[in-house]
Amino acid sequence: SSGLSRRSPIPHKGGLAPRQIRRVLDYIEAHLTDELGLVELAAIVELSPNYFGEAFRISTGRSPHRYVMERRIEWARDLLWDADRPIHDIAYAAGFSSQSHFTANFRRVIGVTPGRFRRSLP
Repeated sequence: SSGLSRRSPIPHKGGLAPRQIRRVLDYIEAHLTDELGLVELAAIVELSPNYFGEAFRISTGRSPHRYVMERRIEWARDLLWDADRPIHDIAYAAGFSSQSHFTANFRRVIGVTPGRFRRSLP
C-alpha cells in the first residue's frame, strides 16, 4: 500500500485539508498554462495567499510556484516526443514566458536541456 493512503485521513498540522489540496491540484492540471500565482491559487480555497502558500508547502513538500513549474516541465517533457514541434513552441504551450526561461527550468528539474532530452529519445 502507498504511504499516501496511510496518512491522508489525518491532514498534516497546518496543511490543507485533503479536499482542499485535491481542488487546488485539479485546478492546476486544468489551467496549467494560465496565470497560477499565489493569489489565484489561494482564492480557490478561500485562504489568504500567505497562509495558503505555507499550508500548500506543508501538504506537498513544495511551494506552489515550484509545484506548478514542475508540472509544466513534466507536461513539456511529454510534448518533446513530437519531434516536429519546435522547442520554443513547446515552451509557450507549457506556460513558460520564453524559451530561455523554459530551458533553464527544464535543465534544473530534468537534468539536461530540452534539446538534449529530445535527442536522447528513441
